[in-house]
Amino acid sequence: MEDKKGYSARELAVLSLCRLEREGKYGSLEADAAIKKFGLEGSERALYTRLFYGVTERRLTLDFVINAYSNRKIDEMSLEMRNILRVSAYQILYLDRVPDYSAVNEGAELAKKYERRSASGFVNAVLRRICAEGAPEVPKKDEAEYLSIKYSVLRSTVGIYLDEFGFDATEKLLRSLFSPQYITLRVNTLKISREELRDKLTAAGIGCEPTKTSPFGLRLLQHTDTQTLFGHIKGLAYVEDEASQIAVASLDPRPGMTAADVCAAPGGKTVSAAICMENEGVIYASDIHKNKLRLIEKTADECGVGIIKTECRDAKTVNEALVCKCDRVLCDVPCSGLGVLGKKPDMRYKEVADRQRLIQTQREILKASSAYLKPNGILVYSTCTLCGDENGGNVDAFLNNEKDFKKINERTLLPHEDGTDGFYIAVIAKVR
Repeated sequence: MEDKKGYSARELAVLSLCRLEREGKYGSLEADAAIKKFGLEGSERALYTRLFYGVTERRLTLDFVINAYSNRKIDEMSLEMRNILRVSAYQILYLDRVPDYSAVNEGAELAKKYERRSASGFVNAVLRRICAEGAPEVPKKDEAEYLSIKYSVLRSTVGIYLDEFGFDATEKLLRSLFSPQYITLRVNTLKISREELRDKLTAAGIGCEPTKTSPFGLRLLQHTDTQTLFGHIKGLAYVEDEASQIAVASLDPRPGMTAADVCAAPGGKTVSAAICMENEGVIYASDIHKNKLRLIEKTADECGVGIIKTECRDAKTVNEALVCKCDRVLCDVPCSGLGVLGKKPDMRYKEVADRQRLIQTQREILKASSAYLKPNGILVYSTCTLCGDENGGNVDAFLNNEKDFKKINERTLLPHEDGTDGFYIAVIAKVR
């Protein structure tokens, strides 16, 4: 393990943020790697984590503030200078326990180290203005630009939300992205009841409560060290958002059935369906990425589930061996992911590439998957996005062309209303 001597939590946050932008890594992978590499523990780990994720969540807002008080625009600065200013400004604006002078002084020292000695004067001047004047008001003349800056989400993404929900609902949705993202568990009821696991975790000092809609979930009430948590729940539960649990409950898998999960990795929904089936019957779980099948198998093994058969295959092509063989089909398609920005803050700044091609892929997967249903069988089509053309638009297009199917119900889960990931669920039945 590399000695962290000489590196503060603030400096490590700056370096991680630079790597995140330079290399395009997932934020959670970068944070986990830095914590392990530098042996961060206790208050240093907590400060690093707060700064890294906090700056990631607020990047556009912080850039707006810095630009307001700097004679150099932030996109003209080096990557290191940008993140030194962001980390320092975040502490001043959002952390009550960090004295302003501490944020200013360390920001100036980091500028000396990563730029040049004279850069400390520039950083000092910008940060002192932020201390004195706070964040300026965001102009409201353009709705999308206003919401983008205020809630730090790419303008094009905000535009999608505005088209779907209008201004007021979009603002509520964006505001909810800053709510605490506590872990939700799917209880393995093959081994323990929800009430028993709740009591076990509570006794260990991990507060939790039953999920509001899912009948087999527990929502933690506090941030919990994952290593500690996994020591208590291994084999008894696994991490899965309530929205995903609701999708499986909507599928209504029952003991002895034959089911298919066509885009199964990483396997949470597959295993959840198997638990609902009381480990009786069979689930054919496929994914286009062969290396991800092991994730499904690992969770199944830990939970004592033995009815899942994994296979690497492209969900757009029909598996002839399953045609008209399944009572239940789960079709959780790849999507733009615009319902999970609260849990994946680095996605706030990624353009959704070629959505028309994505929609075509979704439609091909839905059509191929429908071939597996027996008469009176049930298919659930789901996404973790809030784009209507990826959700109800695809379902309606399918039903317009396939007269043997009908929509039983559909539901869109919204973070600010349901306290879950943004999620779409449609239940479709084969009528003949």
